[in-house]
Amino acid sequence: MALVFFLFAFLLCTITSHVVAIDFCIADLKGGDTPAGYPCKSPTNVTVDDFVFSNFKIGKPNQFNFSFTPAFVDHFPALNGLGFSFGRVEIKRGGAIPMHTHADATEVIISTGGTYIACFITSDNKVYTKTLTEGNIFVIPKGLLHFGLNIGKGKASGIVVFSSEKPSVQILDIALFGNNLDSGIIGKTTYLDVAQIKKLKALFKGSG
Repeated sequence: MALVFFLFAFLLCTITSHVVAIDFCIADLKGGDTPAGYPCKSPTNVTVDDFVFSNFKIGKPNQFNFSFTPAFVDHFPALNGLGFSFGRVEIKRGGAIPMHTHADATEVIISTGGTYIACFITSDNKVYTKTLTEGNIFVIPKGLLHFGLNIGKGKASGIVVFSSEKPSVQILDIALFGNNLDSGIIGKTTYLDVAQIKKLKALFKGSG
């Protein structure tokens, strides 16, 4: 019995020492992504620049009149294995972030300017809506549909933090109208007018 405890203690010490010795795992993007993440870059090839992301700037607005600059593991390899990532958002006056969801990540919005509505809908269809201004922090639980809407007189901006180094995203409009599913089927399953569906499919480069 004493031998068993000794071996257990030895293995625990070995495992703990190994974990402590690995201070970081900079993603080797050339190694290929896997369900377990990217492999680690060799420590001998790591420099201080691997721990810096230098492109966290306002981007060009998209068709919804907002810009989003991601700092995910694919862009910032130092995030590999850490379980979080960032984004920078700017919504032009009258712009909106469409209804979407992140199936694998909670989102935290840190408002840095302007006035905009943040909203999410729970699985039992309860709506939580809040008007955010500079200094507010708003949490959107993982997997729930949510959107943002600028209601101010100027631009609105924020920093978002995700509980995943590479969060997924599914935008409802693109999921419905940016595909090749037959418009008649979409009409029957959503009660939308088929003619309007075809117009939206043309807008979102869908077909059918």
